[in-house]
Amino acid sequence: MIQTEALQIIQTVAHFGSFTTAAKHLHKVPSAISYTVRKVEEQLGVQLFIRDSRRVELTPAGLHFVENARRILDDLTLLSTSTCQIATGVESDIYIVLDNIINQGAIIPLITAFGEKFPDTHLHISTEVYIGCWDALFHNRCQLAIGAPVTIPNEVENHPALEWKTMGPLDWKLVMAPDHPLASRDHETEITPDELSQYTTIVVEDSARVLHRGGDDLAHYGHRLVMPSFRQALACTAEGLGICMAPSHFADHMLRDGTLVSRRAPALDYNQKCLMAWNKENMGAALRWCLQWLGNKRELSKQWLTCRPGMAHIDIS
Repeated sequence: MIQTEALQIIQTVAHFGSFTTAAKHLHKVPSAISYTVRKVEEQLGVQLFIRDSRRVELTPAGLHFVENARRILDDLTLLSTSTCQIATGVESDIYIVLDNIINQGAIIPLITAFGEKFPDTHLHISTEVYIGCWDALFHNRCQLAIGAPVTIPNEVENHPALEWKTMGPLDWKLVMAPDHPLASRDHETEITPDELSQYTTIVVEDSARVLHRGGDDLAHYGHRLVMPSFRQALACTAEGLGICMAPSHFADHMLRDGTLVSRRAPALDYNQKCLMAWNKENMGAALRWCLQWLGNKRELSKQWLTCRPGMAHIDIS
């Protein structure tokens, strides 16, 4: 029988297209990942991946396996949670996804308070980027998503079990190192799309696995440098490796200390607010408590979308 862990490993390899990256993500050595995949292939008598020196790709049989494995894992998670909830009224596990756009350090007080209120419920915190939040919520990889984009996929918008509310506005800044060529431009003069195209643009990659990915509008210009988080994107920007569009609550402290400078950007398409979203189906006491603890729009904006000392530096991804 194929073990649950093997399904998770194969799904992760398929997602990243790399044994090495999957191993890092799962905190395992690459040889353990390769061994697990090989044993499943031997057990099934089919090849799941095409391996070459640069990338790992799914075979048609592998694609079929991964699509069905994803549903099995989602069903197992739901089965575990719902069974415990029926017995006690409290979920056995709560899965929370944080979008990369929010102050991830703000989760620490919630974790502390949650542990005191529900000591027997396991809390799982993970991160996603952009449509990756909706992907996780839609496919039952989480019950609560904090910082989901206001761009809502059609599949999600029509789902009767999913609800959301606004967390507050987002402000964006085009930033660069003080010695970047574009930093010499006048503060009041808007940088043109043609000028953007002459330089490296540092963007953050959407983490959606199944739903159609969105994109960073700056990626349409220049030579792209793709990073997994805004913290790492801003670190590269500060080193003069390119220019970046970043939320003000991440960039402002770097602008104040002179690590970065900001210039007027052309009309780029960026979300002007973000959402908190949850699955109301089979909601138990723990998720209901989380929603109450997180509070209203004003409290959400203050905690998650405002420049706060120390919070912008914390990255749990």
